[in-house]
Amino acid sequence: MRACDSLVAPKSKKNAEDIARLYSSIDVGLVFVEAKDYDRLKEYIQIFKEYGIEALSRITIEVHDWLTAIGNVRAYSQKYDIVAVKPKTAEAARLAARDPRVTVVQLPPSMARYMDRSQALMLREGSAVIEVKLLPLLYHDDPRRTLRGIMIITRRAVAYEAPLVVGSGAREVWEVWHPRQVIALLSSFGLPVSVCKSIVLGNCRLAL
Repeated sequence: MRACDSLVAPKSKKNAEDIARLYSSIDVGLVFVEAKDYDRLKEYIQIFKEYGIEALSRITIEVHDWLTAIGNVRAYSQKYDIVAVKPKTAEAARLAARDPRVTVVQLPPSMARYMDRSQALMLREGSAVIEVKLLPLLYHDDPRRTLRGIMIITRRAVAYEAPLVVGSGAREVWEVWHPRQVIALLSSFGLPVSVCKSIVLGNCRLAL
């Protein structure tokens, strides 16, 4: 089974082609792609497809109040393949997980404590997946705190049997992570290698 990156966000067509070329050589077969401009997003998706990579359109919305956001979720679900929610409150995280139109709930490291048994139950009810994004590890002011947050989310997700995916958030080719690097990172958190492989190789398919 080929690997998946649940979040790539190229800054240009050249970046998209560089990432696609690299991914085609390291057996990444599925990517969720974001771009600020929808027409540009379609161009990026076509580039990935030309390199033999299945690419799906994605949008991530930050949500403070679910009732305010529900209209956007409904509209975006008709336009994009993947609707991801980055919640700012526990209530938003719970309700996003239950909504069948939401594919991905992205928990930032600062919200690690929201990955609990209740959140896992909501995810199973709504068929969404939890996502950790690796890009903050490269840029955050406190990488140790960021790493700790990602580790807590990952370990809790596995403990509560919640589906987990990993997104590089890569905008340029040097921000890409090799699937083996991601597996090694997850296994360093104390997870079985078989579980780490399933996160990288199979869980994106669960979201679909």
